[in-house]
Amino acid sequence: MKKIIALIVAVMVAAAGAGSVFAHSDQNSLGSVPKTAVAPVIDGVKDDIYNEGLYIPIKNPHSATPDGGLGGGAEAWVLWDDDCMYIFIDVKVAYFYVQDDYQDKQVGSQWDLTTVEIIVDFTNATDDPNEVTQFRMDDSGYPNATFGRNTPQLVGDECKPYIGWGSVKGANSYTAEFKIDYKACEAQAKASDITSYGSAYGAGKQIGFYLFAQEIGDGESALFISNPTDRSGNWVPDIYDYIVLGDNVVGAPAPAEPEPEPAAPEAPPPAVQEPEPAAPAPEAPQSAAPVTGDGLAFAVLTAFACAGLFMTRRRAKN
Repeated sequence: MKKIIALIVAVMVAAAGAGSVFAHSDQNSLGSVPKTAVAPVIDGVKDDIYNEGLYIPIKNPHSATPDGGLGGGAEAWVLWDDDCMYIFIDVKVAYFYVQDDYQDKQVGSQWDLTTVEIIVDFTNATDDPNEVTQFRMDDSGYPNATFGRNTPQLVGDECKPYIGWGSVKGANSYTAEFKIDYKACEAQAKASDITSYGSAYGAGKQIGFYLFAQEIGDGESALFISNPTDRSGNWVPDIYDYIVLGDNVVGAPAPAEPEPEPAAPEAPPPAVQEPEPAAPAPEAPQSAAPVTGDGLAFAVLTAFACAGLFMTRRRAKN
């Protein structure tokens, strides 16, 4: 029994040690990313559903420009579902500077332009810069993707199998919206011999996350990051903060209220029996009509006449 207990303790200690070596959970958690039931439209316009996502400010001055300067950095919102991660970034700039070789730099050295970058360690464990993926977009809405620091960049439409994107440019701002197809990115990473890219893309997964906004001006620049300033370094994955894919769902329609059960039909009212017609009342006997007016005069005259006749007969007898 003592040997079994000792073995269990040894395994637990080893597991604890492995956790500290193979995960960067000792860095800051940027928070839990809500799972969305509604996929945003990827067009560079901020859908309302992003307001329910994880908010990440990109406002800490990078160590290369510790005093900030120029624009105001950026803000990001993050969502996820079973297939993709969605990131919307709103960038504020002092002005847009367009170099003569702007288009050449888009393809060859986009880091020399005003850009935003998302650098992701899908294991939240590696110390190897070739085990992470970078997604970048410049202020004209042109994207690129790099699967590991030592692999070739994919630019423009070459990125389509792995990400969707959109951008809108304002007077002193631009947006960068990304839809990252995690499974397609994982397949590409493995094809590039990045074997520890990470898997189990679901609720509870930790993902190393480093967001970077760069503004290039005429002889000046400003750089902002999502990490604390003392942890600046785009290709140093062991200093990244991390996000956690959450199981709380946003954007789901409210459950429909149950239909009320149909009311039982009302019982018909009881039949109303018509009362039998009452027997006709017997006619009251006709009383003599009262004598009035001319009738009274006639009666008086008749009475006097009878009296006169009676007296005449009586005289005759005498």
